[in-house]
Amino acid sequence: VIAVLAILSAVAIPAFNGVQANARASAVKNGLVNGVKECVVRAADNKSTGFSQAQSYANPTAYQGYTITEGVDDTCYSATADADSETVDSDFSIAMDASTGVVTKSCTNVNLPGCDGDVQVIDNGDNTTTTVTSGTW
Repeated sequence: VIAVLAILSAVAIPAFNGVQANARASAVKNGLVNGVKECVVRAADNKSTGFSQAQSYANPTAYQGYTITEGVDDTCYSATADADSETVDSDFSIAMDASTGVVTKSCTNVNLPGCDGDVQVIDNGDNTTTTVTSGTW
């Protein structure tokens, strides 16, 4: 009986760690999307769209393992979720072009939960290669 429990524990604990990483990634990506949606509503209500005005981004450490910071500009249309150094998670970013409505979602490592894409190996033409692990979500 003890041997069976030990085997089940050895299988279940690593699987549980993977579930936690997926949950962290999903939570922070939903938070980034909610922030952009909030920004669209604020703009429709003729309110400020400054990054600090969005309640979705008000607590930069609200998501376990991540810190939310402003993205490519100082509006709530873009934000970045930087993974803490002690977690092995991808960074995520979102940006919406307010004039076209086009949303771009990117992440830093396709080998980690929540980041989609393929690892690309690019031939530099000088007998070296560059490996690209960034992707989308």
